[in-house]
Amino acid sequence: MNQNAKNPIQNLTKIDYLTVVFCPDEVARLRFDAKLAFGNGDFNSYKEAYNAMLCAEMFDQNATDDLEIDVTETVNFSSDYYYDELFENNKRYKNYSSIKQIPNEERTHFLKNVVRKTKRYKTLTSLIEGDISHFMHLMNTEVATKADRLTSDTLSWSYRNNTGGMFTYEKSATLYRHDVNSGVIAWGANNGGVMVSFSGTGCAGLDIPKLHTMLKKMPNVKITRLDIAYDDYEGNRTVFDYFQNLEEGGFCKTNQAPSFSFIQTGELQKLTAEQQAEWKKKHGWQKRYDCIANGGNTLYVGSRKNGKMARMYEKGKQMQSESQPNWVRAELELRSIDRVISLDALLNTDAVFAAAYPAFDFITAERLEIRTTSRERKHNGALVAERLERYCIQSYSKFVNYLHHIQELTSDEIINRLTKGLNPWDIPDSINQACITPPNQMELTT
Repeated sequence: MNQNAKNPIQNLTKIDYLTVVFCPDEVARLRFDAKLAFGNGDFNSYKEAYNAMLCAEMFDQNATDDLEIDVTETVNFSSDYYYDELFENNKRYKNYSSIKQIPNEERTHFLKNVVRKTKRYKTLTSLIEGDISHFMHLMNTEVATKADRLTSDTLSWSYRNNTGGMFTYEKSATLYRHDVNSGVIAWGANNGGVMVSFSGTGCAGLDIPKLHTMLKKMPNVKITRLDIAYDDYEGNRTVFDYFQNLEEGGFCKTNQAPSFSFIQTGELQKLTAEQQAEWKKKHGWQKRYDCIANGGNTLYVGSRKNGKMARMYEKGKQMQSESQPNWVRAELELRSIDRVISLDALLNTDAVFAAAYPAFDFITAERLEIRTTSRERKHNGALVAERLERYCIQSYSKFVNYLHHIQELTSDEIINRLTKGLNPWDIPDSINQACITPPNQMELTT
């Protein structure tokens, strides 16, 4: 792919929404250590571990309620030291012998509140806020489009702090482009960094190649959401054309077909008395209104929770545009759920758009796949066995009851009949994959 900031590709599509996250190296190190120490793959456990590590070093054997004490540099990541020390001197938890005994919601709330009083948390938050200031400086001096840089004394980008946090971040602010709401910023050491979201208005004021260059140089940056839009101002491809593509398999890339929803909007038009009488005579019931779908049709394909979704809608009708009434917009929404959205996707949105669905391949012959990462299945043998037992009861309990009470078979006779031909180590694959060790085969055969 031959693309760079000096010679950007001229795309037919455009970025309509963008969310990036980044954090200082110090925060990234703590997040990595939390995954190493308590990385069982469960997000909530990881978040608790991360919050614990933020404030674990604030506590010692003589700790008091005053948490403003010096940070020690020695850290032991191989034990439950963090969990235990967090509440050892808190009278509220004196009835618990370990923090693991505290109910989950209460434990999470405890960690969240304690961590914000520590010096380490405040230091990391200051580092993060410093990164935000540097980010905004680059936005105004490098990334803002030439049209937005009106004069050297006028800043095109600014933000104003909100009273509360957002998206579980402790702090947030509204992002403005020439005093027009253009996105949000949220940050806090509790979430390990900064989240910046640009709305469609905000994306219109970005020099994308320069933004790409800036993000490439930033530490621990990641795209968490990317919306790409294709505008057909003449309406050559209607929403119904995309619906036909859906029925032809144009939105199927695997054997698993996506879900969809089709929405019509409009208004009611009252029928005349003669039309109502004619309808009643013909159909047997009185119809008073016609539904006029003049507000626009919308087709959704896919699901946000899976990380990829397409929506096609009649933008001209939505905007009530007189100059472009047939305007149809197709949007691709990507989220970093089981996928890594490359920073290079910012430069070649056409290739990303075309690779998302076969129905979008008319944009370009080039492809830039945003592939899903393999999700390792987490098996829990006890839960699998419990589920299979429940299914067995639902399906075969009456038959077993018939064998026992009608045919008067003993329990051993029922078991022998239902397990005839099986070896003692023949167990369901789902339980076997869950690391449930079967009995020793050599012992069973001797």
